[in-house]
Amino acid sequence: MTTTIEPLTTVPTALDPLPLSDTRAKPSPPGPEPSPTSAEASPTPADASPTSEEGPSTGTPEVSRKVKIGLGLAAIVGGTVMGAIGFYLSFGNLSKAGHTVFGFSVEHAPYFAVGVDVAIVTCLVLDLFMACIRTSWPLLRLLAHGMTVASIYFNAAAHGAITENWDKAASHGLMPVLFVIGVEAGRRILVHQAALPADHDVIPGYRWVLATGQTGRIFREMKLWDVGYSVAMSRQRERAIFDAWNEYKAELAADKLAEGSEEALARLPKKLRPFGLTVDEALALPDRMAREELRRKQEAEKRDRQLELDRERAEHQAEKERLAHRKEMAAIKADLTATEGVAGARARGAVAEAEARAEAQARAASSLSEAMESHEAAEAKKRAAEAKAKAAEAEARAAEADAEKMTALATKETEKAKAIEAVHRAAEAEAKAAEAQKRAAEAREATARLLRRAVEAEDFVNLSQRQRRVRIAARMLLTAGEREVTNQEIAAAIGVKSEGTASEHRAEAVALIEGGYPEYDPDVPPRSEA
Repeated sequence: MTTTIEPLTTVPTALDPLPLSDTRAKPSPPGPEPSPTSAEASPTPADASPTSEEGPSTGTPEVSRKVKIGLGLAAIVGGTVMGAIGFYLSFGNLSKAGHTVFGFSVEHAPYFAVGVDVAIVTCLVLDLFMACIRTSWPLLRLLAHGMTVASIYFNAAAHGAITENWDKAASHGLMPVLFVIGVEAGRRILVHQAALPADHDVIPGYRWVLATGQTGRIFREMKLWDVGYSVAMSRQRERAIFDAWNEYKAELAADKLAEGSEEALARLPKKLRPFGLTVDEALALPDRMAREELRRKQEAEKRDRQLELDRERAEHQAEKERLAHRKEMAAIKADLTATEGVAGARARGAVAEAEARAEAQARAASSLSEAMESHEAAEAKKRAAEAKAKAAEAEARAAEADAEKMTALATKETEKAKAIEAVHRAAEAEAKAAEAQKRAAEAREATARLLRRAVEAEDFVNLSQRQRRVRIAARMLLTAGEREVTNQEIAAAIGVKSEGTASEHRAEAVALIEGGYPEYDPDVPPRSEA
């Protein structure tokens, strides 16, 4: 049975992508079925596809190159003439409408017409250029179409209200529409011939209308994983077919039907119809899935074998390294043993030689010792006498050091006594200072009591404002003590601005203090008199 699911010209993946429903060419009429054995025996399955690069299976002859060139030239000439006429007519209409309808001046109206038409051409040319450098931006085409709609409206509005002049609106809007259609046709030819990405990676608008939910999932996958529309569409479709196949097997198991039975196969076309598969493609799916399952098992077994080989190679390499290490260690031990033997023999020879020399020297020394005993005894006595003299001198120096140490201790004790005495004096001084502070506090308290009594006395009688200010200044002077009170401070306290006035109040306050204030105030009678 033939199948037109996919062109298996390469090694199949986990699930070979099927041709997309919106990009697949119309299937050719079914031809004679090749034998199943020939397709299965070939390492590359011979499943035909309607999108195969070898051409349609119907044998339709290819259009000659001359015919293509002639049609292309005719289309270019016709499109150029149509565009030139359309822009010429549009320029006249927009210039007139810009002045009469849209309020442009006579000088600026032509620029308005040129700007609208040039914007359409520029956006379309930019779109083609960006498609050529494989950086397609759909917004440019959308803007070009929007400017075309604006041009149609402006042209139609040049002769009055559109609702009242439908014939004029249609005639003036015809040429821009034809120009955009011609440019779109040229764009599709360029995209097809140069295999540019262009719209192939953009979701068609009609798909949003026909399958909003599925299209939303495809759009999400495109943006999340940064893939084109064709890739995301293929992935989504293959996953859906795989899920449908698993559901189909579960249904067969529930109904206790064999996969190859006629009743089971009859369910496949209906089950896979939502995914754009033909009857032949649906019926060929079990064989395809079986081949895929076999391929996956073979690849898994191959990976297992390769993993086992890698593990054995690693073990062999490790064993080889261990043996090489043992060999190296054995060689090192042998060299060490030989070196130790040579060194031991040399050491034993050296010891024997040293013993012989020592014995000879001992004999020579014994012969000389007797002759030198008397001389050495005299020298020993002399050295003993010198040692005794040095010991006596050392004892004298030690006694002198002890005396100096005792003197230093005595001096230290004297300094300690002086320090204790200084501490006692400092304590006495602190006690005297505390007593003086206490007396000063008592004096300040007495002064405060006197000041309070003075204030009470002043409040008891009706003193003039100047008398009160003089007494405020007097209290400031009394409270300040030895600190110098400035005329500015007195002026601020008594509420005057002039320092001269403050100086006069200061003089009167000084005279009042000298007269016995606050104990005695000539202007305030005692409480008992009051």
